[in-house]
Amino acid sequence: MKNIINISITILMLFFIACLPSLFHDQRIDVPYLFIAIKDTFYSLLHPNTIVFENLKSGVKHDIFPFIFEPWVNSMTILFSALIISLLFSLIIAFLMYQSQVFHDIVMHINRVLSIVPDIFYIPVFISIIIFIYLKTHVLIFDVASSHEQNAVIFPILLLLIIPITNSITVINQLLIAEREESYVSFARSKGLNNKEIFYRHILKNILTGYFINFKQIVWMTLSSLLFLERLLNVFGISVFIFEYNTPVVLFISFLMMYIPIRLLFLISDLYTRNTTGRSMS
Repeated sequence: MKNIINISITILMLFFIACLPSLFHDQRIDVPYLFIAIKDTFYSLLHPNTIVFENLKSGVKHDIFPFIFEPWVNSMTILFSALIISLLFSLIIAFLMYQSQVFHDIVMHINRVLSIVPDIFYIPVFISIIIFIYLKTHVLIFDVASSHEQNAVIFPILLLLIIPITNSITVINQLLIAEREESYVSFARSKGLNNKEIFYRHILKNILTGYFINFKQIVWMTLSSLLFLERLLNVFGISVFIFEYNTPVVLFISFLMMYIPIRLLFLISDLYTRNTTGRSMS
């Protein structure tokens, strides 16, 4: 029941956020126009088959369904791929850090550097490296930007990975430090278990639980970077509808289509947390 209430409140908030730009009409605050936009948006949602968006360059109008599904799939593919790969990679790194203090120190130094560098700096650097390799070898490792013929996916995933990986390693490192000080680690060693056995039998489960408790922050930071990355690399994703076709009804549908899969992801991670700790992360 609590989840249903939270979801309903969030969807209602997304609806009003989508309509809020209508408050500023003709370079002035126009409250009556806001209420008109709310009413029109609500009625449009009752008849989704009639919702259209207009290409601002050509002036051509398109039905939003099913047109929006392709960019939505592109965005969710990049987002979820980055989150899943970053989790798996971070767990491997966590095991290696637990095994070697030298490796731990090297990883944390690199992670601190990447954490303080904004997206806007390292993205052009990686693009320049790909272009430099192409100029020298005539081999294009990845498509660095999308075109009408081909949509870049792999390169955006690799770039976006930096955000969840740096955040995941920071969280996991804090959890590792806490786990090292737990009495069960010393007890397990006294029973003859080595570091590998201790990690896989005990520490891994605790790390995953702590990770999912901090999961929302990682997801929201990754999502914000995704929208920026899509615009920079000209990816045909959901950000197109947010920044270019930003009528209230189009904005709300875009917000809702992003929110639903992310909310499902939170519910799954919350279920895991409840099963392992008996408490919800919500």
